Amino acid sequence: MSLPQFVKFHNLLQVVESFCGAKPARIRTLDRDSDGFSGAVVLRVVVQETPQAPKMEYCLRGWPPDSLPRERLLGLHRLLEHIHKCGVMPVSVPLRSKFGTTIFASAGQFWQIEPWLPGVADFNSNPNDARLRNAMTVLAQWHEAASRFEPRESEATWFKSFAAANSPTVADRLDRVERFQKQDVDKLRQLLEQRTHLPPWGTEFDELVDLARRILDLFSSSAARVAEDLSSYRNLRFRLHPCLRDVWHDHVLFEGDQVTGLIDPSAARSETPATDLARLLGSLLGDDDERWEVAISAYRSVRPLSDREVSLARVIDQSTVLLSGLTWLERLFVHRLSYSNPPRVLDRLKQIASRLDLLASRLPPNG
Repeated sequence: MSLPQFVKFHNLLQVVESFCGAKPARIRTLDRDSDGFSGAVVLRVVVQETPQAPKMEYCLRGWPPDSLPRERLLGLHRLLEHIHKCGVMPVSVPLRSKFGTTIFASAGQFWQIEPWLPGVADFNSNPNDARLRNAMTVLAQWHEAASRFEPRESEATWFKSFAAANSPTVADRLDRVERFQKQDVDKLRQLLEQRTHLPPWGTEFDELVDLARRILDLFSSSAARVAEDLSSYRNLRFRLHPCLRDVWHDHVLFEGDQVTGLIDPSAARSETPATDLARLLGSLLGDDDERWEVAISAYRSVRPLSDREVSLARVIDQSTVLLSGLTWLERLFVHRLSYSNPPRVLDRLKQIASRLDLLASRLPPNG
């Protein structure tokens, strides 16, 4: 079992026992070469108290030092408990340890454990409208429950609801587009030309460099128009409440056509629901306008969604397409992160480049 540097194996045994009352029978790491937000280590744990007891499976998350504030984690756990009590069953609620808290501090890290949810994130390999409608129904139910959550004062920074406020995502995306335009695109181009700060990718090296150049060119041709569209929403006010903010293809589990899990809510905080619509539908449907309409209709069958929120979701999706390629290139060439499955990362970059091509063709010319 390969663990991040900050994780000590003997601590894991203590952590699991504090939550489950028994040592784990098996622990294994998961493949995290994805779009993950949190930086947490995620482990799958099997616990069996006695030879006669049925095995129980859990998801154990460990947060690196200084990763997330303790108050935010505790608020998130209370939010998930509230949503589950409202009847949204594809939500896993962290357990309480023998000390009565949902967080266990060990060797400077925070740990949490929750039941392992069944199902597989396989929408792209088995897409149909029934699955799409069910995913949107569950998301709308999650939002409806979250909008009624009452945070404690220490949690309000992340989980307070507002009847009308500016979207933090719009401001953040505009800042990121401007940063890339002013300095980071040129920095990435220089690193590509120097070929001294590139990750050791073996046979995929040349293809990676070609993809990187293509993504940089496509960003440069589309950034100004996407920024202009985003700017039109900067000062508009929307309802804000806790949203997942990282609900995408790999975080929605299915058994058959039924949604059995909305997983990895680590990025959750107050936002407009348009951000979740953009993240999820962009990853499930790409630029299929007709199926976006099917999805929006399913969401609206559960809770209201204004036309302005729908329009914002499409603009946020465009900004996601624009920025996601640059985010990956920063990981690879600036931060020099290594990935266990380079072909998978290449496939992700190809998908991004394909959507960037279509985005550039759809945007009207500047001026």
